[in-house]
Amino acid sequence: MFLVVAVALASGLGALALGLLAGALVNALADQVVGVDEPIWSASQCRKCLAPLPSPAPLALREFFAPGRVCGACGKRASLRRPLTQLALALFMPAALWRAFATPSHGALPAWALFGMAVAAGVALAFIFVVDLEHRLIYDLSIFPLLVALLALTGVFDRSRLVSVIFAAVLSGALFLLFYGLGWLLYRQEALGFGDVKLALLLGAIVGWPGLITALLVTAVTAAILSMLLLASGAVDRRAFIPFGVFMAGAAALTLLIAPLPW
Repeated sequence: MFLVVAVALASGLGALALGLLAGALVNALADQVVGVDEPIWSASQCRKCLAPLPSPAPLALREFFAPGRVCGACGKRASLRRPLTQLALALFMPAALWRAFATPSHGALPAWALFGMAVAAGVALAFIFVVDLEHRLIYDLSIFPLLVALLALTGVFDRSRLVSVIFAAVLSGALFLLFYGLGWLLYRQEALGFGDVKLALLLGAIVGWPGLITALLVTAVTAAILSMLLLASGAVDRRAFIPFGVFMAGAAALTLLIAPLPW
């Protein structure tokens, strides 16, 4: 019994450390992204005056308790995105490990493969969340390599689940493509970015069917609540573009932890 507890504790701590490292990787990559909206800006610069920020500490969690990065030119403190990203992934990884080894999935993939796929999904979703939030951008490289890998691994280990995963991906993509077209018809502009349509394919492949129902419900509810709060506060108007990929990525990560694993 003691050995089982010791192994479980060590595995959990290892997964937590993996989450911290994954968060550091996501932060490092996100800091290099340069936006396309004026003013041209990257997270390695001060948002107020665009001056370079000091080099970040390896462990971003310390920024919760220390002043963190402060612009030497204007004194503005950098956002808490870095420690929040590391904290989120440090919590996600042990939960994903528990889901992979303690919760049966619909498919026949071994637990180590399930955990590896969840890790890859968590890192990609965190990167998508951060970049879409800061720059309103969703890169194809953060979507399609993982999408192909998920389909390939599912096909190799359990072909019976491949049809279900493809169905969820196609259904999700088609639904968001419909929303994209309706946005053009109603507003004569993009109410939904085409990057969100491509992200919908990955969303479906990550959560599968019927997990897609949960993911879409979480996406719709969180997006509606935040949009209403922003409108009520006057922070945005009715024609403001809200990065929908943020809600989709967050909903996919949450669904992985609460719904049956699709693979």
